[in-house]
Formats: sequence, structure tokens, C-alpha cells
Amino acid sequence: MSNEQNRTDEELARAAKGGDADAYDALVRRYLRPAMALAWQYTRRVEDAEDVVQEGFHRAVRALSDYDDRRPFSAWFYTIVRNVARTAISKDGRRAALAPLTLLEDEPPAPSPPDAIAAGDVARAIEDLAPMQQACVRLCHLEGFTSIEAGAMLGVSEGTVRTHLHRARKQLRTAMDPRQGMLQ
Repeated sequence: MSNEQNRTDEELARAAKGGDADAYDALVRRYLRPAMALAWQYTRRVEDAEDVVQEGFHRAVRALSDYDDRRPFSAWFYTIVRNVARTAISKDGRRAALAPLTLLEDEPPAPSPPDAIAAGDVARAIEDLAPMQQACVRLCHLEGFTSIEAGAMLGVSEGTVRTHLHRARKQLRTAMDPRQGMLQ
């Protein structure tokens, strides 16, 4: 397993392409969490996201012979997951409704000053963002992915993710403090 940790995604994909089940398992371990985060951006339901990810991995296995290992594995795989998610949504005839964002539900609320912003207000402000801004905020700030990783998941460049994050932060500041909008 330590040998697998030192191998690049492309090396693992090349080995998996040649029938190495351990290499494929290593790719699954690396990509399960980010694939779930990406699928959830489309489905908004854990069960549906799990189905999308499972189908994405199945399609990736079937298509490994078509994978060009001179190109990034992550972009290729995330494209498969996005396509599976889009197909699932179109078959369902709708874009999944946005699930309410919950922050630290298991922890008791901390005492706060009277003018503190409630977590529910933050959640509503995030839901008011444009879909790509929401995705970037959720992936980078709530899930902890880098802008490079989020860009690969969403099929956009790192710069595009950073731009959406910048615009989202600006909109969130304005939404959380209307006086902020007057100062800018």
C-alpha cells in the first residue's frame, strides 16, 4: 500500500488499465471523497450521490482502455462523474432542490454576542449564491478542497474557482452586513 501512495494517479490508472486490481483500489480510495462531494453538488441527496459515484467508478473501469495516461486522471474521472450526475438529474426530470446547509449540528451552540450572525443566516446567504459560486464555496470552504481540486471536480480552471470564490465572498459580506454594500 505504501508503494501505491507514492504513485501518481496516472501511474495507478496505467496499472489499473493493465488489470492491476490494487491500483484500481488505490484510485477508489483517493477519489471516493472528492467524487462524493462533486456528485452531491448535483444531487443534493447522499443516497443519490452514492449511486452517482458508484456508477461513475463502474463507467471508469469500463472506459479505462480509452483513458490517455498522458492527461490528468482527475479531470477524466471527474468528467465521468459529472456526466453520470447530469444524466441522473435529467432522468429524474429536475435539478435537485438545494438541501439546507447545516453547520455543526452535533455541537451545542456557543454563547454569542447579540449582534452575532446566526449559522442559519449564513446558510441562507450561501443558498442565494449563483450555482457555481455555491459549489466553489461548499467545496473549498466547507469541504476543504483546494481551488485546484475544486476546479478539477467542476471542470473549470483554478482561476475560475478563485474568481467565483472572490465574488461569492463579496456577495456574502454584503448579505451578512447590508452596510457593507454601501461602503464598497
